[in-house]
Amino acid sequence: MKRKTKFLVFSVICLLFIFFSALIPYQTLLALNNGVVLTKQEFEELINKNNNLININSVLADSDDNEKINEYVVKFKLFNLFNIKNLKVNVVKNDSVLLGGDCIGLNLSSKGVVIVGSNYIITKNGNISPIEKSGLLNGDVITHLNDVEIKNIDDINSVLKNSDGSEIKVSAKRKGEEFITTIKPELDVQTDSYKLGIWIRDDAMGVGTLTFVNPETLRFASLGHPIADADTGENFEVGSGEVYKCNVVGVKKGRRGVPGEILGLFMQGKNVQGTVEKNCSYGVYGNLNETSELALGKSEIKIGGRLTAKPGKATILSCINGTDIEEFEIELIKTNYQTGSASKSMVIKVVDKDLISRTGGIVQGMSGSPIIQDGKIIGAVTHVFVNDPTKGFGLYLDWMLNE
Repeated sequence: MKRKTKFLVFSVICLLFIFFSALIPYQTLLALNNGVVLTKQEFEELINKNNNLININSVLADSDDNEKINEYVVKFKLFNLFNIKNLKVNVVKNDSVLLGGDCIGLNLSSKGVVIVGSNYIITKNGNISPIEKSGLLNGDVITHLNDVEIKNIDDINSVLKNSDGSEIKVSAKRKGEEFITTIKPELDVQTDSYKLGIWIRDDAMGVGTLTFVNPETLRFASLGHPIADADTGENFEVGSGEVYKCNVVGVKKGRRGVPGEILGLFMQGKNVQGTVEKNCSYGVYGNLNETSELALGKSEIKIGGRLTAKPGKATILSCINGTDIEEFEIELIKTNYQTGSASKSMVIKVVDKDLISRTGGIVQGMSGSPIIQDGKIIGAVTHVFVNDPTKGFGLYLDWMLNE
């Protein structure tokens, strides 16, 4: 009898455990992380969907009315008794943006100068390479020499012109980390001037696609991935820059093992559409002029984040001829659960026969093409699969909204 009673009690406990476990929306909880960015509609659906079984206490945090987002503290509690998870949730105030798809040209000036190589200096004591003893490496960004701000090669020449050959204090960055070292200039017998024996870059240019524009502030987002230095492969740290409307004059068709490329043309310094302020893991960002052609006449579209995206049919907007923006059919093969920001949010496949016949699929320059599903912009194209140009990765709009 005791055994039967124990077995019955054990069975009841197991059933209660299974019952209560079934009430917890594990999939939703796994998809949310602290600081997640949600649209107003996604936030309301989150509350309504779980309101019966989970009590969500939403407390508005202090925020400036001019800020892009509202902060909420969301508490998931089972029957208002057992705490499951606490989250800080950012809810976007403006739930629509101006839709992109334009091909744009970007001209970036670095915040400092990037070391891309070195060479020997011919001195009276033989060939000497100053960089070897300095600890500086290719990819390092020099920001100051003897506390003088360095923006371009002319600033370096100005410091060296006043040099007597003494060691120079160098302030630099490596992978975002600041450090200080010294370098000793050497007298070049051929030019009778002091030199550091380094090759530098102070600008970068690229072509990509505009993703969206904030209709109130005219801040734009593009590319969905950073512009990297061609020589070092490191993300280019922007000091300033300009954005231009680009004319597509041709397309190098992609094929297995060889990525294709959009051939865009823009005139540096002419018809500037706005300024570039940021080059980060989720794209290139800046502000358009009030009269910018990249904002005028644009249609607004509702935004959706990772809770909106789902496998199935979708479309992208891209410019692959002149300045015409065209819509092409794709399929979302996979939407990844991401509790932290990452660039490979979605796996996409081009199914539009017209696009495949003209470009082979996804090509370089289409990065940033907005992804639209169920009438909402949910992300941007970021990368192409080298071995299959019809497939690539997309980035959730979540990661782009708060930059």
